[in-house]
Amino acid sequence: MAVRFDRGSQLAFLTAFSFSVGLTAIPDAGLAGGFDQGEQDWDFLFQQKTVAAEAGVRYINPQRNLKSITGVAGPSINVRETEAIVVPRASVAARFGEHFGCLGSYREPWGGHANYGTAWTYIFSAIQQHFTSKDIGVTCSAGMKVGMGKLHVLAGVSYQEIKYMLTQGIGGGILTTNVGDRGVAWRAGVAYEIPEYALLASLIYNSAVNYRMTGTVKHSLAPFGVPVYGNITMPQSIELKFRSGVAPGWLAFGSVKWTNWNVAGMSPICPTAVPVCTAGFAVSGLALGWQDSWTVTIGAVHQFTDMISVAGNLTWDQGASGGFTSQTDTWMAGLTAIVMPNENVEIRATGTVGIMTGGTLSTMVLPNGLPNPAGYVATFGDDFIYTLGLNGVIRF
Repeated sequence: MAVRFDRGSQLAFLTAFSFSVGLTAIPDAGLAGGFDQGEQDWDFLFQQKTVAAEAGVRYINPQRNLKSITGVAGPSINVRETEAIVVPRASVAARFGEHFGCLGSYREPWGGHANYGTAWTYIFSAIQQHFTSKDIGVTCSAGMKVGMGKLHVLAGVSYQEIKYMLTQGIGGGILTTNVGDRGVAWRAGVAYEIPEYALLASLIYNSAVNYRMTGTVKHSLAPFGVPVYGNITMPQSIELKFRSGVAPGWLAFGSVKWTNWNVAGMSPICPTAVPVCTAGFAVSGLALGWQDSWTVTIGAVHQFTDMISVAGNLTWDQGASGGFTSQTDTWMAGLTAIVMPNENVEIRATGTVGIMTGGTLSTMVLPNGLPNPAGYVATFGDDFIYTLGLNGVIRF
């Protein structure tokens, strides 16, 4: 993908291009299977200034609609399953000399949101479900001169929080499950860069994290809740990224990511008095039945002037659904406008549109093989998804 340049005027132009646009201009890949919100990225670590900060927000609107719903309680009206969410992020990166740098980051890597409402037949299965996360981390890199460029070894650690909320219509009232936990995640990887060619390749592993969620299950007509717990594992992943200048004013990029979503199968939630939580003792739970998924992104950036560049990308996400949920394959195309009023300030506005491919789901049998007393089947077509993002960078 890289193109060798003439060591004269073209190299001088590309060096300036690498400084002004760089990896921070590459747009987010979007969603990445399962609960992945595309926020496990540490690219800002490789920015070239002594100190830099970035902050942004992304609005995600997946319009998944369930149709032809029927099951243990008979047919139901169609429902809009998903709802829009807002995902913030922030980073501060510093370089300490020529060979060492660190990144402090705030991310919300995992998120799953469904809002079926109260008009459909299967309110006893779910009215709303919300899975949220926070990741506050530090990632550092040590580099050494190798050939024409620099080889980096990087490692990082994060404090993470997850929360899960489920509401169900049961017994003339609302049954609400609220559970959560805290954990520690880590990552490690290698990267190789040649700044004069705007070239950077990285391979980064993100660890799995096991959580023992605790909280309560409470019915709206009951005076108190029941203390509960349940186990869930957020998956490991590994991602290969590459970018390089390919012609004066042009930069190409791509990534391939594998995520171990099959660890997220069945997570029953049981009273704390039960020593081993299984489906037979569950009073609530999170059933997913997912499979491992791949995400592939390709794209390019073109610098029109010293101030304005535009990036475009195409992403294919292999949906994690094993037939129990509606997370099928997604195709997304995006455009990012990059405005740099000077070399220390960068503003990016991103928009993506995509299609979540159609299919069917069945919750009649739980991922552990047991019949689901609240089960139903549904179909869904090729549904629309779009995102809007705004991000700003300040360098010192």
